[in-house]
This record gives sequence, structure tokens and C-alpha cells, in this order.
Amino acid sequence: MNYTLIWLFLIVSAVGLFPTNSFSQDGPSYKNRIGINSLGLPAENLVLGYEHSFRNRGIWLGLEHRLNQLSEEKDQQVNSIALEYRYYFFSEEKLASGLFAGLYAKYRWGEEATNSGNPVLHRYTALFSGLNAGYRYNYKRLAVSGFLGYGLPLTSTEVTDPAGAAHALNEGYKNDVRIGLTIGLAF
Repeated sequence: MNYTLIWLFLIVSAVGLFPTNSFSQDGPSYKNRIGINSLGLPAENLVLGYEHSFRNRGIWLGLEHRLNQLSEEKDQQVNSIALEYRYYFFSEEKLASGLFAGLYAKYRWGEEATNSGNPVLHRYTALFSGLNAGYRYNYKRLAVSGFLGYGLPLTSTEVTDPAGAAHALNEGYKNDVRIGLTIGLAF
């Protein structure tokens, strides 16, 4: 967790070092954005995203890390990476803003273990494909977007140690519901 916060601080600091001529109303249209999903943090997910926009389209790359629950009974390590193609409806030609729809692919992998009673280890992977829709508002270098999406699992694998052990570990790992409010900076 400490490394994640350090990387986030370095990324935000680096973006702040870019030339800041964005304070005029007719400033340039920024093509790159980084952001963090502020709704993910209360749900114990840290989601960082990067988007490169061109006209009314964009390619979004997201990295997700599920924060370890503060529990002595179980331990987890869950990550995912997603790639999304976005199309912005009714947007100006140079700005990726307004209503958007996206098609995405997401790969998730994780490992969870119980620490009490009979220990159980659960490892899994899942590949999703899904649809995402939302709205982005740009103001100078600030970009705020809300979105909602759902992905269907294309394939998944899981291994339990000991084999066949009954467990209550992340039984919903095959679900991919995406809800968010992303706050980001453009450069």
C-alpha cells in the first residue's frame, strides 16, 4: 500500500511540473488525462486511470488494486488491468467531453487466504468484456467523469488449496460491476 501512495504522489507531482498555460479560456485542448476513482476508495479499491484522447474518441487504461481488508481472519491480494475504447457523443471536435460509451476488456487476478481455523488458499483469474457509459466534464486542466458499466466473464480459472476445500472467499470474483466518479488532471 505504501508503494501505491508513493507512485500516486509521483504521478500527480510530475503532472504539476508541466507548463501551465491552461488558465486562458481559449487554451489548448489536452489529449492526456490521469485520474483516480474517488468512489473506489470507500469500497476498498484503488483505481488509477490514464486516457489518451483524439477528437471525439479515447483509449483508457486502468489499473486496480483491491486494498487488503483490515481483518485478522483473511488476507487478500487482488489486481486488475483494463483497456477501454471510448466514443464521446456530441463533443466538440478537439475535446473528449460530454456523454460517452465504451467497450472494454479487463483481466483480474487474485489470491486470498483464511488465517483462522483450517487455512484455505484461493487463487483465481478472470477475463471480462463489457460496456461502460458515463459523462465527462472538462474545466481547464480538471476532468471529472461519472460512469457505470458491467462486464461479462469470458473465461475464469480458480484453484483452492487444499483442493476442493469449502470457503467463503470472494465468491463474487466473476462479477464486474463498474461504478465511479473519476477526478483527474489533463496534460
